[in-house]
Amino acid sequence: MEHITTHPDLPLCAGCGRCCHLVVELRPGDSVPEALVVEHDGARCMDQHGDGACVALDPVTRLCTIYEIRPLTCREFNRGEALCRRILGLPPSPAAPAAP
Repeated sequence: MEHITTHPDLPLCAGCGRCCHLVVELRPGDSVPEALVVEHDGARCMDQHGDGACVALDPVTRLCTIYEIRPLTCREFNRGEALCRRILGLPPSPAAPAAP
């Protein structure tokens, strides 16, 4: 598990849920319950609530209710990566090269 001081300017993932407002396209091998899946632009995706949050995100705890079987896209999303920082409204990581 990543040490808390690695990204001191970022909230911890547990309870944040900002990345859970992205459209998550399911990949072969993902085995989430079909009740949580919709078709979006011709692809199978996680369904979302009216506010854009994934239906698997608990609105009170802000934790994933299917964490153990979450889609591969969610498993690959890392705290502190460029997309994480962008959706949090933070500048790129000092160690990251500047975008052209």
